[in-house]
Amino acid sequence: MTAMKNLAPIILFVYNRPLHTEKTLNALKNNNLASESVLYIYCDGPKKEATAETVQLINEVRSVIKRDKWCKEVYVIERHENKGLANSVIMGVSEVIQKHEKVIVLEDDLITSPFFLNYMNESLDFYMNYNSVFSVSADRPPINKLQIPANYTYDVFASIRNYSYGWGTWINRWEKVDWEMKLLPALLENNAMKNAFNRGGDDLSVMLQMQQNKQIDSWSIRFTFAHFIQHSVSIMPCKSYVQNIGMDGSGMHCKATNIIPSNTNFEIPDSRSFKFLDCIYEDDRIINEFYSFYTTKKRPLWQKIINRISRMLGGKNVFVIKKKIYA
Repeated sequence: MTAMKNLAPIILFVYNRPLHTEKTLNALKNNNLASESVLYIYCDGPKKEATAETVQLINEVRSVIKRDKWCKEVYVIERHENKGLANSVIMGVSEVIQKHEKVIVLEDDLITSPFFLNYMNESLDFYMNYNSVFSVSADRPPINKLQIPANYTYDVFASIRNYSYGWGTWINRWEKVDWEMKLLPALLENNAMKNAFNRGGDDLSVMLQMQQNKQIDSWSIRFTFAHFIQHSVSIMPCKSYVQNIGMDGSGMHCKATNIIPSNTNFEIPDSRSFKFLDCIYEDDRIINEFYSFYTTKKRPLWQKIINRISRMLGGKNVFVIKKKIYA
């Protein structure tokens, strides 16, 4: 790995999961660049109706984060009232990015590879002046759901949908996000525009509508919308540098009933630097599989069985729902 200067600060958002938080911090501490990095930890406060058990868990989280020196410098911000995840992320990132101009963001249920900080810092440095790149992500859809073509020569690809499981951005992108989504009515009323946005998955416009109706409170879907409005992409790794351990029903926003399979094994990169995509383009093969992963259209059972047998034999899915992205 190449030597790096001016490392991006890490922001970690925590709430009431002490066991998850401890695992996340231990993994972060084992990163190659942790001893050279600055860490900001934002602790959300209890809700007005919080039970005594929840308050105890919040206090346990705060004890965990003070137990060790996880990085070179650690700054702890303890909220006395509950901001909620969306407001916590928006406020926290806005505060830190004003000081450092770039950030790496984690939540309390993400186990990082020892090379996570290497990948994130090199990505942020490489794509800093690529205005068509709005963010960099450290995770990707599960390997058995999205296969990278064997002859694809880069370590990353351009994604028309960002991932919130370990990500980073720069101040001149972050400040372009319209958290009120003033252009949302135009998208929802225009089927062509909606279809263009849904190239990242046909659940995206549904989440935007839910956000508008206050059925959800998500910073991530608004951040995704900003990528679209700014005609930008997110850079995603071919090999994941993050494992999500929060799909166990313990989180406020990730219930066990809506599990998205996470990558279960890290593939350790070799000693060379990452091979970044220097000309930003959408690889039609990857975009098709990406869209297929997120489409809400269901395959018949017999097609699912054949796909599974094919994967067990070392092949790829025979039946892939590609719909209208690329022929």
